[in-house]
Amino acid sequence: MTKLCYLSDANSSHTYKWIDYFSKHYDEVHLISMRETTYKYSSNVKLYIVKPPFKSKLSYFFIANKIKNLIKEIKPDLLHSHYATSYGLYGCLSHQHPFIISVWGSDVYEFPKSNKLKASLLKYILSSADVICSTSHDMAKEIKKYYDKKNIEITPFGVDINNFNIKTKILSNDYITIGVCKHLRKVYGINFLIEAYSLLIKEVNKDIRLLIVGDGEERKSLEDLTHKLNIQDNVEFVGSIENRDVPLYMNKMDIVCLPSLSESFGVSAVEAEACGRPVVCSDVGGLKEVVLDNETGFIFKSKDIVDLKNKLKLLINNESKMKSFSSNARRFVLDNYSWEDNCNSMNDIYLKIMQK
Repeated sequence: MTKLCYLSDANSSHTYKWIDYFSKHYDEVHLISMRETTYKYSSNVKLYIVKPPFKSKLSYFFIANKIKNLIKEIKPDLLHSHYATSYGLYGCLSHQHPFIISVWGSDVYEFPKSNKLKASLLKYILSSADVICSTSHDMAKEIKKYYDKKNIEITPFGVDINNFNIKTKILSNDYITIGVCKHLRKVYGINFLIEAYSLLIKEVNKDIRLLIVGDGEERKSLEDLTHKLNIQDNVEFVGSIENRDVPLYMNKMDIVCLPSLSESFGVSAVEAEACGRPVVCSDVGGLKEVVLDNETGFIFKSKDIVDLKNKLKLLINNESKMKSFSSNARRFVLDNYSWEDNCNSMNDIYLKIMQK
């Protein structure tokens, strides 16, 4: 009987998806998390919650020994940490092998940039893994700055192509909706979209609306910006939605725009394309890999409001191109980012490393 043990945030939608898949394929799955969840995992998933004693990353070290002892008791055939600089640290300190680390993004793009000590810690953690998994080639390049081995596997975070599909064709209304579905944080650059939209509606003689789905610390400043630009009547802030409702809102959009300042992979872009939505995105991180420029959407220069406006205008003024991008986008995801196929690839890594 093969035992898998995961070190990951039990309340993350990414963790839900990985655990749900592998709990169907392995008899015994263990999940160790620092955060509680109300999510109901399968009956063969044993969940352990180990909370840090106080709100500081220094507190991670206070529970390291407890997690190490838990892993020792479980005696897994494979240990997999998700997010290098927290759960990866616990996996590293457990000295358990075979050991895989999946890097998520900010753990390599942001964490090591603040000081040399953090950069050294990341190098130490990554060096303990038998395999490092990256969702994109761009992030793999970033990982190589702190990891000199060759065993980096590209493991895209695909989508459920049955759930994310074309429920409503684009251009089904007498108006065009540009939309985004993201947490409202500075790193996702929603303010650039709002400013570009305010320029766009002055140049295009069509009814164009902006739909912003998600919530976060930037919501008030973004709402204030729409009032400042006097476009508040054309912009709808939906707020937070359940993950299961994301395809529904994607299908309300004719164009999905992702003006991110940093993006490790680009799950939102893949979700949009699976729903047959053309994507206009910034030229950062993994977005350049999951959006094919002038084929499934357009890529614009990050933070360049005029370039973003021009790309949106080019698409809106060419409805045949929009429809072509729509069908190309769906096909591209079917060929490259089916969640089932991506999980099978991860399982191949598991089998290979356990055989070693």
